[in-house]
Amino acid sequence: MPPLPKVVYRVAHAVHRDVGKGRRAVTRGLGIARPLRVIPYRGFGTRSRVTLTARVLEDRGEVSPRLDRGLVGGAFASFVRFNTAEVPGAELRVTWAGEDHFGITDEEGFLNLEVAPPAAIDPGWHSVDVCVVGDGAGRQEVQVPVFVLGDDADYGVISDVDDTVIDTDVRNLVKRAWALFMSEATLRRTFLGVDVLYDAFARGAAGGWTQKNPMVYVSSSPWNLYEHLKHFIDEHDLPRGPILLRDWGLTREGFAPGGGHGHKRKKMKAVLEAFGDLPFVLIGDSGQEDAEHYLALAEEYGGRIRVIYIRRVREKAGRQAVIANIAERVRAAGSDLVVVEDSAALAADAAKRGLLPESAANDVARATL
Repeated sequence: MPPLPKVVYRVAHAVHRDVGKGRRAVTRGLGIARPLRVIPYRGFGTRSRVTLTARVLEDRGEVSPRLDRGLVGGAFASFVRFNTAEVPGAELRVTWAGEDHFGITDEEGFLNLEVAPPAAIDPGWHSVDVCVVGDGAGRQEVQVPVFVLGDDADYGVISDVDDTVIDTDVRNLVKRAWALFMSEATLRRTFLGVDVLYDAFARGAAGGWTQKNPMVYVSSSPWNLYEHLKHFIDEHDLPRGPILLRDWGLTREGFAPGGGHGHKRKKMKAVLEAFGDLPFVLIGDSGQEDAEHYLALAEEYGGRIRVIYIRRVREKAGRQAVIANIAERVRAAGSDLVVVEDSAALAADAAKRGLLPESAANDVARATL
């Protein structure tokens, strides 16, 4: 079946948007509108500019992680996560160190606001107050965590999630669907040693006690699973970092998810632009198109890409030859692409490149036993 003309999607999207706005207006007029819920997303930036992100939804109840839901309970929890009602046009006030900034949510309920941090701010993690203004919502205030880059950062890390951090087997549609819609964060598992490895990356070449390097997680999972993935990262002691996902559903261009993973490249470019000339380490897997996306970044950003690591996972026939060819092009662009079997091999190579202390590589090796 040939794809529908884009004008069809644009009209359908406009109808869907206007119906949602109308329904919200009617329920407010009748006094039966649900209260609003603000979901804070981890932000990032420098001492001159940071990006703050949040989303406003009608409050239909929060799904807390549990181990004992069972099949029916898991299905219901998944339904609640995905059955969201976005609130476009909501005004939000962002307060940081006594200074107010204002922004309006887009048609999917997202607020993306760039602000200047307070003068002489310390690097690291900070909390910024965000609340809805008007809409009968009262003052529902949340705190948006934001990472501010310091002068002592060695590099940043951008990592894929599925089959790079989490053992998912995303090429298997049944397993992928189960991971997305049925499993709890507490039941999913990382590859051995990933927590120790990523913690070492966050601390940098000389080690240390605190996170100084930004860690950014990128996935094709929908934003509806943000809190699910955030809990997974926290539960497994992975370093904090922005989690950049994608919007699912009807858009002006079609119905997502669909097509490739170009949204990942767009988000990664935004990260690279936000952090100025900071070099980056890119980590992905051989199962999908991570190598292709990272190649494009290496070619565009030249020497800023210190190294690309591709974890070997279950892959389709001929994939290894494709990645070998990509590795040659990465070298021509001034970087390296290294295929690794496990976290220990990755840490050993990173230590040789001066990205991690040798002691950290030894810790990762012990964690993979």
